[in-house]
Amino acid sequence: MLVDVATGLRVPIDDGTRQLKREVYEFWPGDFLTLFEQAGIPRRVPPPFLPDTGSELASRVGQKPIIVSPNSKEILLVSKKTIPLRAKTDADVREIFWFAGKQFVGKAAPNQVLEWTAVAGDYEVTALDDHGRAGSHSVVVR
Repeated sequence: MLVDVATGLRVPIDDGTRQLKREVYEFWPGDFLTLFEQAGIPRRVPPPFLPDTGSELASRVGQKPIIVSPNSKEILLVSKKTIPLRAKTDADVREIFWFAGKQFVGKAAPNQVLEWTAVAGDYEVTALDDHGRAGSHSVVVR
């Protein structure tokens, strides 16, 4: 990938306006990065894109978040008090923004679990990553 020498940030193309270097990064899903970290094997994650370089569309390429908790169509009981929200993401994701319907629930790093205090109802739970990629599915809370 191309990296701006001055900032260390990624750029989508060499447009001749800055000094660039080519670097190799591994794109592991977030759950694998957590396993590597727990095993004491650090991985080199890619830097974010340099702002205002036309990277907006380039950063949207990749896997949308896959919600692993709660499961799709799972019927959850409010007696649990909180519902864990967790998603698998691409390695370049720094934050996941969580929504229940149109209500913002909170944000968390990809390797963190966000606890959602839900009330009874039917929800479309959405995980939106910091690149604008979103994954969602239906959840029933009783």
